[in-house]
Formats: sequence, structure tokens, C-alpha cells
Amino acid sequence: MKLTKFSPAASTEVVLQPEAEPVVEQVKLRAENLFDTRALLCAEAVLLTLNDTFEGTLTDEEAINLGSTFCMGVGSAGCMCGALAGGLAAVGLFSAKGELAASNAHSRDLGKELHDAFVKHHGSTCCRSLTRHVKKDPKKHFAQCTMLTGDAAQLAARIIIEERKRRGLQLTKNTAPARLSKAGVMLQRVMSFLRNGLRKVTSVLH
Repeated sequence: MKLTKFSPAASTEVVLQPEAEPVVEQVKLRAENLFDTRALLCAEAVLLTLNDTFEGTLTDEEAINLGSTFCMGVGSAGCMCGALAGGLAAVGLFSAKGELAASNAHSRDLGKELHDAFVKHHGSTCCRSLTRHVKKDPKKHFAQCTMLTGDAAQLAARIIIEERKRRGLQLTKNTAPARLSKAGVMLQRVMSFLRNGLRKVTSVLH
């Protein structure tokens, strides 16, 4: 079934070409791995994985930093699930045109599609609601968030793949992105901290 811009069919429900399914599964597993090993939090893991897999314009550091504010339901506020927020950011990265608001109507449609698919799978987008039944059990809570991270990543990947197909782009050159270790993430964060500190010192001196 071909998906058009105004098709009522959801990309998350479309049967992808055979070569795409392994990529979706890989995205899911890598995002889960980054979260499960505590290398990254939910939104960071989703956004980094999708950006790497589909060769987005962000560096690893930028992807991690962009996703950081969404984590833990927006900084422990218990609002939108961070994994979903990371997926939405990635869908925008690969579908928006970066021009006037009116030109990004299609991207907003895809965002709603991801939102609706996530609600269909899990019943809510609210971090507080999604984790209420496991809040008092840290192991179950962590396992639940690992699962949500993987699912949000794979749902977003399906939308991105269909969008690339619609634009006549190949699936992806990068079908095997390297796993980013916890040490690698920490090194990037330390370097970012040092750079930010250097900028502040430089601005004061000038």
C-alpha cells in the first residue's frame, strides 16, 4: 500500500519493504541497549539511534543534548514520556522543511501519527500514568521504560522509513550504527561541559 501525503493510513501500520524490517528491529534493540546499559536516558537513546541510523544532520553530542530535556517525563515533571518526545524530535528532523510554519503541516501530521500510534500501544503519553503501576518497584520501572524506549524508537523509525520512501530516498546507508558506550557518552558530556566553561571564561575576558 502506497502512503501519500493525505492518506488516512498510518505509516506505523503499513507493511514495510522486506529490507526495512531488520532496520526497524535494529533501531528498537539499539535504543533499548543504550537505555538498559544506562549509557543514555530514554529521549537521548531514541534520538541518537534514529539520527545515526538514518544519517541525520546532528552530531552524537547534539542529539544527546537535544534529547536531554525530555528525559524522565520532562525532567521528572511526569509529563510526556521522554521516549515519545525523542521520537517526535527525530520525525521532525527527517520530515520538516525548516521554512515557514505552513510548509511543515506534513511534519505535524506525522507527529500526530506517532502520538496516536504510541497511545494505541500504551494507552497514554503521560510518563506519570505510564509508570504509575511500577513506581514502587525500581526493577519493573526500569524494565518498563526500557520497553517504552524501544517501542517509541521503532514506531518513529517506521514513519521515517515511509517518509524517505515518499521522497524517493534510499532506505539508509548506515544499517549498522556502532553502539555508543557509557564511557563514550560520559566523555562527550565532559567535553561539552569544558567547552561551555571555556566559552563563558572567554566571554568574561572580552
